[in-house]
Amino acid sequence: MILRLALADVLYERKMAICYVVAMAAVLAPLMVLYGLKHGVVTTLTEELRQDPRNREILVLGNLAFQEAWLDDLAARPEVGFLAPRTRSIAATIDVETPDDRFNSERAELIPTAPGDPLLLPGTDPPTGNAIAISRALAEALAVGVGDRLVGRAVRQLGTARQSVTVDLEIAQVLAAASYQRRAVFAPIDLLIAVEDYRDGYAVPSFGWEGEPPRQGARAFASFRLYARSLDDVAPLADHLTAVGVEIRSRAADIETIELLDRNLTQIFLIIAALGGIGYLLSLGANLWSNVERKHKELSIMRLLGVTAAGMVRFPIYQAVVIALAGSILAFTVYYVAETIINLLFSAPVISGQRVCQLLPHHYMVAGLGTAAAAVFASAVAGWQASRVEPAEGMRDV
Repeated sequence: MILRLALADVLYERKMAICYVVAMAAVLAPLMVLYGLKHGVVTTLTEELRQDPRNREILVLGNLAFQEAWLDDLAARPEVGFLAPRTRSIAATIDVETPDDRFNSERAELIPTAPGDPLLLPGTDPPTGNAIAISRALAEALAVGVGDRLVGRAVRQLGTARQSVTVDLEIAQVLAAASYQRRAVFAPIDLLIAVEDYRDGYAVPSFGWEGEPPRQGARAFASFRLYARSLDDVAPLADHLTAVGVEIRSRAADIETIELLDRNLTQIFLIIAALGGIGYLLSLGANLWSNVERKHKELSIMRLLGVTAAGMVRFPIYQAVVIALAGSILAFTVYYVAETIINLLFSAPVISGQRVCQLLPHHYMVAGLGTAAAAVFASAVAGWQASRVEPAEGMRDV
């Protein structure tokens, strides 16, 4: 009965109720637009960083000597998403050519790959044996594709003699253009070790290459490819390497800039939301209080008819919830129109063609429930005032 009476009262004074609804939408809609911009821009920038594995890459500067055991310990760290040892950069190149056109030869970088390589095509296994992956730039230079065969040629200078060996290679995949922009061959580490040993003058029996007796003893690698597991792992991983004396370069500063932007925008949003929300809640609470005072006689008659004190408390609360829900629906509508206009204005690829203003379904739910909860809080004082109305006051007016 109390709910029905509260709704009837709202409908009877619908002009005033409409004013309350519009006032609430006028506060909520701009807040939603502000948060939509914050969420859209920051989410877009973060997704761009997250989707590009190069942002998780940590580059080791120079050639050092890393033992396999040290690299294994580094790979076991929870921040590491991918690690592959590298040979000396001066030895990590190979000339590749098509079998039927040896005049069409290109020099390419030799880059080690292994399971979990973030530059390889998603859902594909790394090449093994004589299979390789090549960059888009190399594929276009040689006019080749997946399934084609190539001849790799390694050259060395021993004294006055210039020697070379070849290895048959098969293209297992061609990388996306954005993954690696230079001409490169991604191959198992065995091929890089073989090329390095051959250029150092050693024989490589597994490939049939002649030279001095094969290298013996534990191998030290000059460098390594390293990718953090996530954007949040880049900074601590970079700090760890710097602490142990490895000179590196990473994009930790760029990631920190985006995170700082997110924190600053969140603080600004909270300040504006607090100011607007508190102002509206005080206004709504004062209006509901005055409404109770204005309808003192009607409320006392309700008490006379048997409405309990608890029912009187619920009377303004129900009205506040109805106003909050109607105001939220109006605010959602206004926001949707504003979001559409903003995204159309930025439909050109200003930020990689992503949505500049965007809210997710749970944002609407939080906004609606938060508004209703705030309305209940604002109406609590008016409800308490209504509960103090005595039935005897209504008898004097009967």
